[in-house]
Amino acid sequence: MSLDPSSDQTDRAPDPAEALQALLVVSPDGRSQFATARADLWMRALFAAASPSDRLPEAITRWLSDGTSGGQPSRFIVDQPGRRLCVQLLCREANSVCLLLQQNRGIPASNGGRCALTERQTEVLSWVARGKTNAEIGEISSLKTGTIGKYLERIFPKLGVENRTAAASFVLRTNRAR
Repeated sequence: MSLDPSSDQTDRAPDPAEALQALLVVSPDGRSQFATARADLWMRALFAAASPSDRLPEAITRWLSDGTSGGQPSRFIVDQPGRRLCVQLLCREANSVCLLLQQNRGIPASNGGRCALTERQTEVLSWVARGKTNAEIGEISSLKTGTIGKYLERIFPKLGVENRTAAASFVLRTNRAR
């Protein structure tokens, strides 16, 4: 197993149908507050020996805290033969951190397969969840409004939603579930 905090910012992603997704909400110190059934299953399967079932492994907790001072961390990748788990920060609040877990089966760890949401898509989604318009997000990110729209067009099917309101609701609902 290989653990790798990665800052790859390319926009290439595997077919979303090949990527399985799950959500995990933890306290800033890594204690689990909410996990979808899939997230719970993956965390137990990958890290049962390394950490208690109600906490993130130390390596991921360190990755999250390291990203606090320098802005938003990009992603944390766990490689195992035949599968890759990518952990991305969706939203950070005072008492909770919402993480998107994505697993691609059948992708060899060494081929550079990408997570379903890129770092920029995650950033755009976090601004949408905070109620920002495309124009505001574009200004914050130094991108054109149309580019933000394209990012959202690619994000919606990956989350299984049809519009920005549903995407924001998805992030907020998941972040508030405890």
